[in-house]
Amino acid sequence: MHPNLICRTIVASAAALLCQAAAAAPAPQQLPFSFDAAPGHLPKNVVPIDYTVAIVPDASKRSLRGKESVKLLFRVASSSIQFNAIGMQFQQVRLDGKPVKSTVIDPKRQIVTVTLLKPAAAGEHTLTLDYSAKIETGPRGLFAQPFKKPDGSQDLLLSTQFEATDARRMFPCWDEPAFRSTFQLSTTTPAKWVSISNMPVVQRTVHGSSATTTFQRSPKMPSYLVELTSGDMASIGTKSGATDINVWAVRGQQQYGAVALNNARQILLDYNDYFDHPYPLPKLDLIAVPGGFQGAMENWGAITYNDQTLLVTPSSTIDNRQTVFSIEAHEMAHQWFGDLVTMGWWDDIWLNESFASWFAAKETDLRNPGWHVREQEDASKEAAMGVDARVDSKAVHNPVIDELAPENGADNLIIYNKGQAVLRMLEAYIGPDTFRSGIRAYMKDRAYSNATSADLWNALGKASGSDIGALAHGWINQPGFPIVSVNASCDAAGARTIKLSQQRFLMQGSDPVQPHWSIPLRLRIGAGGQPQSLLLTEDGQTVAAGRCDEALSLNAGADGFYRTAYDATTLATNTRQFHSLPAGDRIALLDDQWAQVENGTQPLASYLALAGAMGDELNERVWNQVIDVLSTIERIERNTSGHAAFVAYAGGLLKPVATRLGWQATSDETAGVQRLRRTVLSRLGAWGDQAVVAEARKRFASFIADRNSIAPDDQAMLLTIVAQNADAATFEQLHAIAKAAANETEMRRYYALLMRVRDPQLAARAAAIALSPEIPPQADVLRLGMVFGLNEENPQLSWKTFTENIEVLTAPNPGDRPDVLAKRAPAIYWNSVPLEQLSSWLRAHLDEGMAQRLLNNMQYAHFKLDEKNRLLQAANGIASSSKQ
Repeated sequence: MHPNLICRTIVASAAALLCQAAAAAPAPQQLPFSFDAAPGHLPKNVVPIDYTVAIVPDASKRSLRGKESVKLLFRVASSSIQFNAIGMQFQQVRLDGKPVKSTVIDPKRQIVTVTLLKPAAAGEHTLTLDYSAKIETGPRGLFAQPFKKPDGSQDLLLSTQFEATDARRMFPCWDEPAFRSTFQLSTTTPAKWVSISNMPVVQRTVHGSSATTTFQRSPKMPSYLVELTSGDMASIGTKSGATDINVWAVRGQQQYGAVALNNARQILLDYNDYFDHPYPLPKLDLIAVPGGFQGAMENWGAITYNDQTLLVTPSSTIDNRQTVFSIEAHEMAHQWFGDLVTMGWWDDIWLNESFASWFAAKETDLRNPGWHVREQEDASKEAAMGVDARVDSKAVHNPVIDELAPENGADNLIIYNKGQAVLRMLEAYIGPDTFRSGIRAYMKDRAYSNATSADLWNALGKASGSDIGALAHGWINQPGFPIVSVNASCDAAGARTIKLSQQRFLMQGSDPVQPHWSIPLRLRIGAGGQPQSLLLTEDGQTVAAGRCDEALSLNAGADGFYRTAYDATTLATNTRQFHSLPAGDRIALLDDQWAQVENGTQPLASYLALAGAMGDELNERVWNQVIDVLSTIERIERNTSGHAAFVAYAGGLLKPVATRLGWQATSDETAGVQRLRRTVLSRLGAWGDQAVVAEARKRFASFIADRNSIAPDDQAMLLTIVAQNADAATFEQLHAIAKAAANETEMRRYYALLMRVRDPQLAARAAAIALSPEIPPQADVLRLGMVFGLNEENPQLSWKTFTENIEVLTAPNPGDRPDVLAKRAPAIYWNSVPLEQLSSWLRAHLDEGMAQRLLNNMQYAHFKLDEKNRLLQAANGIASSSKQ
């Protein structure tokens, strides 16, 4: 499953069900996968071999009827059978055609116990039953998704979202990943609908106004990967090798799947080659669901996507296209990482998600080198490091005690982003070819089965001849990451020796455990030197490091998941030579220096000295890092006497870039340079640069007259500047543009920017629009983000709207509500309302079991408030001195 990609959206996923049990020290190293030893709540005396499931959904009544036959293996003689189900009623429960003694449902544990009249002998038996269940209104189990078609009429389709524990809502099953079985599904739906599942259709029989569709039997797989979508849909298709690939969308929208279809064809060819294990199913369907969930889900052979992450329309931007490619690459990687080989239990979900993220980045970079994905990965790594620098952070691999409890939510940034970054670091250390050999061996050994982290480390260890498990253990099994301190000494000839030490990097507090890592450093001496690998295992290690007048990087290319603290002399040398350093080294230096400013161990001036050395350099990621910092400080300066001075200072840093770029793209510009132009102009416009605002208004007037006068890529930037400075008449023009959107891509773009108006009365109108029927049902999940968006310019209004409409805002994705209240709200509103008021309201609305998680996030909110005060004082000093 892919998380929200503008980082991107929050997705209800298995990663959101991981246990947050405190772990002061690294967990013991795992053993290779064993079915009998795999964690879980279901007994393993009776296991499923094959399911035959037939359902008849009634979408109008939000209910379904089902018949199920499960071939079982009794591993020992047993008098009972246990499996998972929730919200079901059972009839005609039989074992081998004979009635059973009782069928009892435990709704809290979501376990059904079937007690037999007498014990059944070891061997194969068949359980049959009829049942009824409900169709859900949010993205869990089989859910109904209403949507508005382009002609304005209303329609509905059915789709599924089963990860992690929601297959049991559609059919009774052994809903734990270690129980792999084959499945054959059939469904009876309106005859005008089509139905799609993991496997191709084997038969479709029309009887009057309805039709029964039966699918081929699947390979052995866990229940959470089963998929079923039914509705008035159409497809376009192609072949990739021997595999049929289809993109499905609501009828009339399927042509917008052409870009995704071409992507998928190439990605599948590349993945078949990399894994040396061809995609094993006869077809791969990519299904665009109009709403329901954000992101995508990797069901084997039938990947479901929010339609905005799969379809490319004439209104789509280059960012939309990049999102489509990267999500496709992520979900298709899951067809191996997660589907062909499945983690044994949810504590190893990182084996699915980290690998899919890492591999998607490799594939995106391979096929789109101009996007500079390697540099852009730094942003996702930094997001993870921000979470992992908290004393309450959790390990990538963390025990899952109760996969159903809402308080078990781990941070997706750890599961996806940190895991991805660690894999990238390990790949750089042992080399890409060796790493690939290990992955191929892992796939061959564990195909159609399950795995633990130990299986992976063993495969990589054999390929590399190194103890990869020992090296990886600290990075995966303990929370946090190190900061490496560098102390240089020079001899009379100017030769430099560096002494290295490490400790855990934290934003606040200390770790009494004092964890230790084996750190694969990438050492570069001088701006043009080649990186050298160096494994730091002991404090006090020394190494020759060129000359003292040469720049020095301990994280060349920014591949490492660690920070570096240079001594004052080395930092001064790096600062003087900053502009000549490779982009990755500059990125790492900026990241590390800012992090140390945040935790109070370095002065703000040390960071701004680096930023000031940028000049009119056009590297997108480097500037994004700087602009993010300047924007952070600008926000905390608002409504203070120092705001104008700091804005003038920050604007002075950006003006050389803006002048070099201008407003008009040239034919030879990369996508990154074009995005940088939009970012720089957006920031200057937000900071009130009169020339930028005036030019935006001029271009807006042209856009009013001719919607084709501004390219889709530039619309959000330009219209946001206009919205921020809008009067009532301009707001009405913007609102009219949103209401007249030609498609949902435009609708999402235009309505979001309405939330950026500064005028309080206009902002109140924007808040009402966010809650209005103007937002179509397939976009209901956007309402929460729109209300959060109000916080940028009108924080009290955003908070008021959020608190007064919490039920409406969380209804589209109820599984996300615990995370919204305990994590996202504190992160958004810490500077908007008094912290006691924030904490009190959230505590009163929390789900059971989330109190500790809220407490942790409120403690971090207090840190952010303290940091704000420190930065405010430092920034005022910088801005004042710059005027002299």
